[in-house]
Amino acid sequence: MDVNNNNTNSNDTNYNYNTNYNNANYNMDYNNTYNYNTNYNNMNYNNTGSIPTPEVQKAHRVRGIIGALGGALLGGAIWTVIGCLGYVSGYIAILIFVLANGGYNLFSKKQETFGIVISVIFGLITIIPATYCAFAFNLMKELSEGLKGHFTYWEVLVDLPMYMERYDLWGNFLGNLAQGYIFTIIVAIFFIAGAVKKR
Repeated sequence: MDVNNNNTNSNDTNYNYNTNYNNANYNMDYNNTYNYNTNYNNMNYNNTGSIPTPEVQKAHRVRGIIGALGGALLGGAIWTVIGCLGYVSGYIAILIFVLANGGYNLFSKKQETFGIVISVIFGLITIIPATYCAFAFNLMKELSEGLKGHFTYWEVLVDLPMYMERYDLWGNFLGNLAQGYIFTIIVAIFFIAGAVKKR
């Protein structure tokens, strides 16, 4: 009787011990698996959030337009001075465009096709008053020398359309404009083609 009881208790003890051992292992494994998954998810989330986002440089177009206008005016002043000396060069028209486009890029902090178009527009517009002022100066010199009279620059500048009509100077005036326009458009095409290739 005693032996059987001891065996029974011993079996019960072993059974309970094994059960507890299995439960302990099960709970431990479950908890470890759950914690591992949680940490793994957190790790992925943190790594994803720490990836730096590249900044896209934005163009300040209003500032660029102001810069293009300033560059075109500077180029127009050079065109006028060269014209007053009696020279007309298409390379000055290229210089006007380059200065306008450079002013746009400097102020906008970015080179783009919009800046090239604005530079062309300002360049073509600037050539008109620059040529007009140079024509007035040269005509003033010829009138003062040929007619032995005193003509001020501002008088000739205001009445320049009348003088060009009287002395048939419209052809020369329009020819100078056309030369400047052709050179400006040609160089603008090269700039636009280069900007398109960079995309």
